[in-house]
Amino acid sequence: MQEIGRSIIRLESVDSTNNYTANCARENKLRHGAVIMAVEQTAGKGQMGAHWQSDAGANLTFSVFLNNVNLSVERQFLLTKIVSLSLIDLLRGYGISAHIKWPNDIYVRDRKIAGVLIENSLQGKKVSRSIVGIGLNVNQTDFGNLSATSFFREKQMPFSVDDVLFSFVAAFNKRLKQWPREILDDAYHNNLRWLNEPHEFEDTEGRFTGTILGVTTSGHLKVMKTQETETPPYATNNCGNDSTPTDGLRYYSLKEIRFIR
Repeated sequence: MQEIGRSIIRLESVDSTNNYTANCARENKLRHGAVIMAVEQTAGKGQMGAHWQSDAGANLTFSVFLNNVNLSVERQFLLTKIVSLSLIDLLRGYGISAHIKWPNDIYVRDRKIAGVLIENSLQGKKVSRSIVGIGLNVNQTDFGNLSATSFFREKQMPFSVDDVLFSFVAAFNKRLKQWPREILDDAYHNNLRWLNEPHEFEDTEGRFTGTILGVTTSGHLKVMKTQETETPPYATNNCGNDSTPTDGLRYYSLKEIRFIR
């Protein structure tokens, strides 16, 4: 896949940069790697239909258009890893330590600083196009009752939104060169929040204590229900699908499990 950022489109106001990008892509008005950023996003989209709240002009809200992705459906989570790690790299470049809350929310301690929504178009059994929508809190200071943070809150100084965008483009292109090496799998797991640590979850069977053991190649979260077994036999960051099943081991897609604070 080729690098991104050779074309940057700046919009003053739009409902959603993902919607705008999708409309332009349908009319063949975008080249691969185009970045569409908005000063104001009136109806930003998050995971599972959530609304991304952002003060106009304070934060970085943008989408990246990826054409000719040529990635199998089974391996499409690889793109999530690249985007998530690019944000981690970007933040660390500004002296902010962050981690990934599965699948691709970015947190600084217990506060969210960035969210990602990837919308893929399929052609047969492969991803043909992807629109990567990102919301990154830069200069916003008041988040109401939300548990969120920003560059400003972490460093107590304002930042150039444009500079942050250019830093993301550089970080993404650097991570892209690792595609599809195992180093991406290892890096993703090394930055995964609560890996090998007991935490409270909820699934269709109710609340439970479990331990995240990793993420499969297809992006499913591997969790050992610790009330069913005292010692998780796979306390490892193995990201494959080849572990021997046990009674307490579960695999979850995004809508099948909820993190309990």
